Amino acid sequence: MNIFNMAKDLKGMEKMMKPALEKFMKDSGFVKKDVLDKLEKRVSELERSVKDLNNR
Repeated sequence: MNIFNMAKDLKGMEKMMKPALEKFMKDSGFVKKDVLDKLEKRVSELERSVKDLNNR
């Protein structure tokens, strides 16, 4: 058993599994932190706009 072949095999498995795992997480409702942060910022901006419109 060669350590270099094992590392190569692990890298290949990672390339295979990563897209499937990301698809599973997306389908399950998980989101990445940067996407969540952008959405939270946008919601805050929209809430501020609505509040300003109501105060006119």
